[in-house]
Amino acid sequence: MEGWNLTDKQLPYNPGDVDIRQQTFIVGDILWKIKYNEVELWREDVYQRRSNAWTLTQRSRLIESLIMRIPLPIFYFDGSESPWKIIDGLHRLTTLYTFIEEDQWELKDLEFLTEYEGFKYSELPFRYQRAIQQSTIEAYIINPGTPKQVKFNIFQRINTGGTSLSRQEIRNAYYGGLATDFINELSKAPEFLNATNYKISTHRMKDKEWVLRFVAFYKFIELYAPPLEKFLDKTMEIIPNFDHELSVIKSDFIKSMNLCGELFGDTAFYTLNVKGEKLGSNVNIALFETWSVNLAKLSDCEAKNVLSNKSLIVFDFIKLLQDIDFYKSISASTSGKKAVITRFMSIESLIKQYK
Repeated sequence: MEGWNLTDKQLPYNPGDVDIRQQTFIVGDILWKIKYNEVELWREDVYQRRSNAWTLTQRSRLIESLIMRIPLPIFYFDGSESPWKIIDGLHRLTTLYTFIEEDQWELKDLEFLTEYEGFKYSELPFRYQRAIQQSTIEAYIINPGTPKQVKFNIFQRINTGGTSLSRQEIRNAYYGGLATDFINELSKAPEFLNATNYKISTHRMKDKEWVLRFVAFYKFIELYAPPLEKFLDKTMEIIPNFDHELSVIKSDFIKSMNLCGELFGDTAFYTLNVKGEKLGSNVNIALFETWSVNLAKLSDCEAKNVLSNKSLIVFDFIKLLQDIDFYKSISASTSGKKAVITRFMSIESLIKQYK
């Protein structure tokens, strides 16, 4: 598939494809755009970590800055589609919207305008309300026609400083829509949570990256080439292109999680010693990818045969873990193409004996 063989040495896009304009807005106009969904401020789960990160003091100082006519740092929007996405400035816009439009909270720890401590927006003098509403902000806006890879790269670069986002948080925030909804749905499936024994953290969307890895290797393992992050980016981008297959992928994912649980119990996706006991306390993501994808592709009849040979499969897996090449493929440089091929083919061969 076109676009899968990017390497780190290649430019991610043609610099001539970057089409960004600079525009000045007044705060009141931006709030109007948010209110009428021309700018996307709220999307369940996607911006959860970012939108809740500011303290009341930080929010209050931002409002104080506007009253004092201190310019705010520049904003970035993806204006190539409707509604616009906020690339940089979510905290500030959330602060403005909840303070002005929703009258939600009171000012605290002001540095200069201390006489207005404890005031909501509706309680401020009109001249200060007006000063806030008519404050100007500068923004860079990505124009329509800009290639998706350009937009994603800009999004990633801007969101890797300060309180940086994980790569999965960036994917979730940027791609949104069907791709995000599908990954979120699978990450909350009881079968996934049970198979992983609730060990996959939701912090920084680690659980969602595990699910995305399943989808990526389930659909495109034959196209895999490092770097892994770009492989996952591309998968997230094109999930909407195979929306007619999502119900099948979901069904196979759930089947796979159930099979993993039945085969291994609470040792699923762990490295094991010769006695079948867990080595360490962390679930192994390389084993998760490998077992989940291989089991997902079994027919119902094959799945029954595998379960009827459960003890032999577990025994063979413990032996396989003693193989140096296989163990390296799940423990060192696991995203290398050789490592991926080694572990997937090894588990496929193991299962094949019993299906």
